Amino acid sequence: MLYKIGHMAYLLGHMAYKTGQYIWWLDIMILEPIFGSKNRERVLIFLQARDEGYAREIARFFETDHFPIQEQLEKLEGGGVIVSREVGRTVLYEFNPRYALLKELKSLLNKAISFYPEDLQEKLLMNRRRPRRHGKPE
Repeated sequence: MLYKIGHMAYLLGHMAYKTGQYIWWLDIMILEPIFGSKNRERVLIFLQARDEGYAREIARFFETDHFPIQEQLEKLEGGGVIVSREVGRTVLYEFNPRYALLKELKSLLNKAISFYPEDLQEKLLMNRRRPRRHGKPE
């Protein structure tokens, strides 16, 4: 029964996305039941796809508030899953190469990304950090 309800929500979200009414992929959270937080999943998925990121960048990507993302980054860093470094005034986060389950975690995240819609996969993997040069075609 729950599968049918979830499947119907997926179909309705997909139809709404196709008509431009709602960006449904922003709410796709495959690992939320395991991680206990959609923002924790967002942080980990983003870091897996882009190797590093900062709180506002992740929040902007998922069109959510900055503070819950920052909170998850701090919790993950406190648990030793990620590490941070300062680049100027920006604090960049990345996976801790010494984390004991890093290989398994990255494998799980890659599997989850493979279930995301293609357009979200492409957007996640597109890693442009600065604006395009003036006059350069899209």
